[in-house]
Amino acid sequence: MIPPLDVMRCPVCRSALEEEAGSLRCPACGVDYPVVEGIPRMLDDRLPGIAAKQREIDGWVAMAKAQGWYEPDDEVDAALPYVCRDLGWDDRTWRANEHSFTLLLECVRPGMRVLEVGAAKGWAAQHLVPRGVEYVATDILADAKVGLGRGAFYEARVGPFGRVQADGEHLPFADDSFDLVYCVAALHHALNLRRMASELARVTRRGGVVAALNEGTRAVRASGEVEDQAEEKDFGINEHVHTLYAYLWAFARAGLIVRRVEHAEGDDDLRRRRIGGRLRRLPLVGRSAATWFAQTCYGYSGVSLVARKVL
Repeated sequence: MIPPLDVMRCPVCRSALEEEAGSLRCPACGVDYPVVEGIPRMLDDRLPGIAAKQREIDGWVAMAKAQGWYEPDDEVDAALPYVCRDLGWDDRTWRANEHSFTLLLECVRPGMRVLEVGAAKGWAAQHLVPRGVEYVATDILADAKVGLGRGAFYEARVGPFGRVQADGEHLPFADDSFDLVYCVAALHHALNLRRMASELARVTRRGGVVAALNEGTRAVRASGEVEDQAEEKDFGINEHVHTLYAYLWAFARAGLIVRRVEHAEGDDDLRRRRIGGRLRRLPLVGRSAATWFAQTCYGYSGVSLVARKVL
């Protein structure tokens, strides 16, 4: 489903678009963006960094095939992100996604217009659409099995929602269009962290929420080269690992005030750690102290940030 034209913009010049048969046209640029199976294809060769993004698109498909998860599994897709809770998986990344996404749901109210950047298959639709929100999923990958094309599976479950192939650093949406904008483990793929944070903020209305969930972080003195990311990089996927303070600075420069910093795997993980567990037991400040220690001093860990747009 194409999102309402009042929020759609040309990703290059940000002009309003016109709907034509099978495409969205930018009158200012004279460019037609095709709509394929209900998904506007808003990537443009004029965008900075587009060659790296195209390599990443190919890389995700190649890696999925090489690792054996390219073919869809309806049972798994219907459970996302709660595959540990509902299917008994023992997977640290998905435990963190579960906890972080549950944190996001606390911010959701009926009637909201919600944008997910880096939405992959669009699995969040099955949790957001039934809550009465207008959900739009964006990703650079529109593949039918591991990208936005798989969103048809979720539309069959909960009804239609907007899907747009787009670059998170050049979003094809108008300023102040959404009440809630978020990403799950996607912000660290940006070629320019500050640019993407700025884009998340730009399309959020004043007073709205911007959240980055389960983003990998490194300790202040830890290397930016992470062994776990080596295979993804070999496939051409853009991988980076930032400090918590890099995320906080990027958010602040974008006019976002961070209201909550959460260890991505939640309190239970903090309690089990030697120093973090002791800090967690401190009166009044225990949870915050343990979280900040984990993000600053542990080698590598995940964090979720929830912010408000104030400018």
